[in-house]
Amino acid sequence: MPPSTSPPSPLSESSERGSVANPESVQGSGLPTVATGGLRGLDFAAVILAAGLSSRMGDNKLLLPWTDGAPIISHVLRAYANANVKPIIVVTGRDAERVAAVVADYQPTLAHNTDFATGEMLSSVKRGLRALPSATQAVFIQPGDMPGMTGAVIERLAAAHEPGWNVAPRYQGRRGHPVLLDRAHWRAMLDLPAGARPRAALRGTRLRLLEVAEAGVLLDVDTRAAYEEVMEATQSTQSGSPESPRQSPS
Repeated sequence: MPPSTSPPSPLSESSERGSVANPESVQGSGLPTVATGGLRGLDFAAVILAAGLSSRMGDNKLLLPWTDGAPIISHVLRAYANANVKPIIVVTGRDAERVAAVVADYQPTLAHNTDFATGEMLSSVKRGLRALPSATQAVFIQPGDMPGMTGAVIERLAAAHEPGWNVAPRYQGRRGHPVLLDRAHWRAMLDLPAGARPRAALRGTRLRLLEVAEAGVLLDVDTRAAYEEVMEATQSTQSGSPESPRQSPS
């Protein structure tokens, strides 16, 4: 792992998902444009979390077909490839060889999480951070089970970034994924104890919440019922009858 900048001030224990300890540090989309922001101004990468057990689904949810028949994780990688994010780190766990074969066309860097069976999401985030090149200034932390992610959202988040700030999308008042994690806060993430939730590293940090029109920042699939629900909602949206998205946990 390349050396990172100093960690932020001690984390607050009172903050919840979608908020920070200091409300004044949350910025919306009405801020002045940051001259150094955007994919052409800084070195961004993506960590795609693909190591989960899919215990509630049974089948590996990342390999299930989406609306066009392509596996769910392929849609996620396609969004980042379309946004010209490089490198893309795919953290594997269950069915590592099958996942690697599915994403091979996107030429990601594969990082296997040997603790995938017991380490929860945090262990995969840490594994991905340790695989990043030294030039990376901020990284998208992206669950691999969100096929509604688009390159347009990724580009907007990148354009809203400035050094020292984290960025996350918000749809109809609810915070979604991915989180664009600035390098200044990697140390705080790596220092979280086993069993902690990754969002704990955001507490007390400067977080910019960007309003987006895409419900895909909230849509994920954890169970067979959720998969069928999201499929139905997506197909209804495509036919002109939008459904309310299910909120993604973190």
